[in-house]
Amino acid sequence: MVGIAGLVGQPPGQVVGVIAGRLRALERVDAIGAALRGRYLQVFDAQDGPVADGQRTVRAWLVHCTRVTRGQAAEHRAVQALARQHPVLLAALAEGGVITKSEALQLAKWTRAIPEEYRDQAEELLVAAARAGADLRALAAICAEIRYRTAPPDPEDEDDRHLDRGVSFDTTFEGAGVIRGDLTPECAAMVQAVLDALSAPAGGGDLRTRPQRYHDALEEAMF
Repeated sequence: MVGIAGLVGQPPGQVVGVIAGRLRALERVDAIGAALRGRYLQVFDAQDGPVADGQRTVRAWLVHCTRVTRGQAAEHRAVQALARQHPVLLAALAEGGVITKSEALQLAKWTRAIPEEYRDQAEELLVAAARAGADLRALAAICAEIRYRTAPPDPEDEDDRHLDRGVSFDTTFEGAGVIRGDLTPECAAMVQAVLDALSAPAGGGDLRTRPQRYHDALEEAMF
C-alpha cells in the first residue's frame, strides 16, 4: 500500500507510454480483484456471513460494513452472480488479461438468453474469441449468432422449423443489429431488385465492399 501511495504522489510528468502501461496493468489487477471478490462473496453469502454482522443481505452488508455506495454494492453483487452462474467467464476474468470486469458482466447479460445446456460452451467460445483479440462488438456478433442457432422453436407455432419463410432480427452491442431470413422466391427477387438499384458504387472513389453497399441500400430503402 505504501508503494502505491508513492506512485499516486508522483508528479504528472511521466512518459505517456509508461502511464499507458500502468493503466493497462490496473485493468488486469481490477479483473483479478473482481474475480476474487465474486468468489469470496459467493462463499460469504452461502455461510450467512452478513448475519454475523447484523445484516440481512450481502448488499446491506456491503453498504454498511464496507462503506460502498448502493450502486457499487449492486455491481459487487453482479460479480457475485458471475461467480455463481458463469464459471467460464469468472475463470477468464481471473486470468487478468483476457476480459475486463465490464466485459465479463456484459457477456453474462448476453448469454443469459442462451439455453442453459449450451451456455458454458457458448461462453467458452466467447472467451476463446476474446483471447484471440475479438473486441466487444465482435463478441456481440458471435453471441447473437449463438443465440440464433440455439434458440428453441417459437412456442406459438409448432411447425416453426418447417416454415417456408421468415425473418429474424436481433440487436447486439450499442444497438447494432443482425438480420437473418428465409425468403420466398418472389420476396427474394424484390429484395434483390431494390438492393441492386440502390447499391451502385458512388463513383471511382467509392471504396465500400458489396456487403457494405447492400447495408447502405437497405438503410436508404427504409426512408
